[in-house]
Formats: sequence, C-alpha cells, structure tokens
Amino acid sequence: MNETLIFFIFILFSILIFIILHLKPLTFEQIEQLSTKVRKLEIVKYFRFEKREYLPNKEFKKNMNPIGSFYQIEESLFDIPAVVSSLLKYKKHEWIIIAFEKNKKVSMIWVNKGNDNSSVSLKYEIRYFVDIAIENNYTSILIFHNHPNSKPNEYSKISPSESDIVSAKSFSNTLFGNNINLMEFVCERGNHYIYYRSICDSFCSVDEIREKICNKNNKSRMNNLSLHFKRIFKLSNNSYVINGEC
Repeated sequence: MNETLIFFIFILFSILIFIILHLKPLTFEQIEQLSTKVRKLEIVKYFRFEKREYLPNKEFKKNMNPIGSFYQIEESLFDIPAVVSSLLKYKKHEWIIIAFEKNKKVSMIWVNKGNDNSSVSLKYEIRYFVDIAIENNYTSILIFHNHPNSKPNEYSKISPSESDIVSAKSFSNTLFGNNINLMEFVCERGNHYIYYRSICDSFCSVDEIREKICNKNNKSRMNNLSLHFKRIFKLSNNSYVINGEC
C-alpha cells in the first residue's frame, strides 16, 4: 500500500476509536467542564463588537449636552462602541457616555462632559444609573470615555489610567450585586478599546446551560458523542449552542 492509503486508513481507524470511546454519557465532571466552556463562548458571542471606525452623526455630536442628558437611541450592541467612539473623536475635553443594553439592543445613553482634558466623572453617583437600569430591566451597562490626544503620531493614550481601573472595580461591585453586566472602554481617535469587563453570574447562567446539557446527555449514543465532541474540540460559536442562545 502507498503512504497516502496508509494515512487514510489510519485516520479512519482513529475516528472509529474516538467514536467508540465516546458513546457513553458525560460524567458529572465532564458536564461541568462543558457547561463552563459553553458559557464562556456564549458570553464572547453575545458581546461581539464592530471594530471598524464609523462616521459620526454630526448633528447629534454637535448637540450633546455638556452638563449631562439622557438620549433615546436605537443601536445594536454590536455597533454601539463604534458609534460612541465616532461621537467622541476629536473632542478636546474628556466626555463620558453610558449605554444601557438589553437583548443586544441599546435604547438609551447618558452623556456628560468632564471638567478638563485629563479627567472625567459622572454627574451623578453610579447608584443613580443602576436604579434606572433595574427599573427598565437592562442587562448591561457600557461606559465609555475618551482620552484626548493632540499628538497621535507621537504617542498613544489608549491605556486606562489607574483611576479608570479603580473606578471600574468600584462600579463593578455595585452592578454585580444587582445582576447587571459592566464593560468599560477607552475611546481615542474614533476607535474603542475595552479594558474592563464584569459579567454577573445570572447572565448565561451556568446552571441553565448545565440543565440543557443534562437533558441531552444519555438520551442516545449520538447525543453523547456530540456532547463529548463539543467538550473536547474547539469549534465555531454556533457549534457550541446546546439549545438556542443564552
């Protein structure tokens, strides 16, 4: 036999052995492993963001209230970082924008200007915005602020400051306790950079994912094989879905 045929037979034999060894149902430990894996991937899939730079809505950008206002909008979660970054591009002062999200849609944002070009803070305490999120059943809060940079060819200002990290951790504690996700971004020259993420336990709950896996586990040998395959191999996003999106 030539080498190609030998290799082909070897591959078929390996696949057969794999199938035979993975027809049994998942053990408890394997279910936990798959549940955690599925949750991580579903979170990544949910929080996918556009990377391209967008052109701003010039009229909206011109009329943003520096002392602070809510605005009703209709944007997808996927687009919102690029949309916000376009609004903050070339701003000479720091601004902060909060986006409120549920079901992958952003229907409201808050905007206020900072005191200068090196610091920015919310006009109200974070608890004020948390209460609004709870009242309107929002899933996530996304916080954006810009780092004005007059010399982008000489240096970059995409990294968060120490105070940015401290405030993000403080916000996270408040939001996490109220089952609200938090993501924080730095915007510079029309681009966005995520530097902090906190996902609450109830979001894409591992308990719910585990239940779906258990409902499929040990129903048939093919089901068992499918679950083992997803547990062992790194597949595309859609291949991990057990029964619809989280």
